[in-house]
Amino acid sequence: MLKFLTYFIYGWIILIVAIPVNFIAKEIGLITWYGFLVFKDSIGFLDVVFMFILYPLILGSAIGIGKRFVLSNKVEEK
Repeated sequence: MLKFLTYFIYGWIILIVAIPVNFIAKEIGLITWYGFLVFKDSIGFLDVVFMFILYPLILGSAIGIGKRFVLSNKVEEK
């Protein structure tokens, strides 16, 4: 059950970070995954850099930081 809760928290971390990142990307004119997959928008070089490098890096960093908080609050088992 603890493992499920850990993954549930990681999912929330990704969601909480992804929503503002997508909003900011849309505001500055970058294509997001949603626009690319659903609307088949054409993509430029900066869109590719964002979708394949920056976006995974941002979400991965969020999980890395989140892991520190989730794991640091875990009770050590004997």
